[in-house]
Amino acid sequence: MTSDNNVTPEIKAMITRAHTEMAQENWHDASETLGKLYSSVATYEVNYRLVTALFMDEQYQLASSYADDFLMNYLEEENDFRMIVALAVQNQSFVYAQQLAMLWDNLDTRQTVLQEIRDAEIRAESAMSATFQTIARQFYHLSDYSVIEQRDRYESARHLPVAQFIVGAKYLLVDPYATPIIRATLLEDLQKLRLSEEVAYRWLDDELYTIHLNDLPILTNLKIFEDIADLLDEKLENDDPIAMDMLAQQVRFELTLLYPRVEEVVTDPESWVESSIDRYYQRSNLTEMATQKKWHQKVRTLTENFFEN
Repeated sequence: MTSDNNVTPEIKAMITRAHTEMAQENWHDASETLGKLYSSVATYEVNYRLVTALFMDEQYQLASSYADDFLMNYLEEENDFRMIVALAVQNQSFVYAQQLAMLWDNLDTRQTVLQEIRDAEIRAESAMSATFQTIARQFYHLSDYSVIEQRDRYESARHLPVAQFIVGAKYLLVDPYATPIIRATLLEDLQKLRLSEEVAYRWLDDELYTIHLNDLPILTNLKIFEDIADLLDEKLENDDPIAMDMLAQQVRFELTLLYPRVEEVVTDPESWVESSIDRYYQRSNLTEMATQKKWHQKVRTLTENFFEN
């Protein structure tokens, strides 16, 4: 499980024990041993064995959380890909399951996996009809709740069958009382579902727009997102890595709020970054032009209010 010949005797003993437990299909003990090993040797090889043991031990939620550490590695082989989709299905995370399925390039395999998700949704609806009705009702009326409750109900809604989630998402995208971060995150979620249709959405200026989801870029793939991340890294990584991490999270949140019109607002990425850094260090800033500065202040205020609630 590790090529390091300098590992401690304790780690070597855990590796040996994990090998034995897995060979004996003693999945529960193997998952416990591998969990301890992973805290010291956080490699994909150990992660893979830990996720496999947890899957076989039917600890699906924990297995899924560990798999997220090396998600892209699990998308390299079909068996591994199908395992992480199966984990999402077992957790009844149907929205996430479909988002994972759409990352697989082979269309035949993707269609097979999507049909497995649909079949699982039908079984879940049959067993949990009343529960799904409650979750859907709370999701569709998300703006009736506090910000904290909105977060919880949104997360619950991701366990709905995908078709029900989409109905609620489309309604909330134009709801003037839904928080901007909810609307922006919904757009991201719909984009990741790879729906081929046009949707209406209400943006930060309270105006309604339409966009075809096929034309919707992934936020983190935007050049401007990468430019801002690189600028933060360049200006802060060596001098203040803690500030860099905090500002990276803050800027990610701000750009999410501007999505999908980020490039219309952030016309000067460098001054956006400099303004963020100056505010962090409580310095005045004169580099941002008026229009960008106005929107920057708006999303900054929304971000601060969101985390205060």
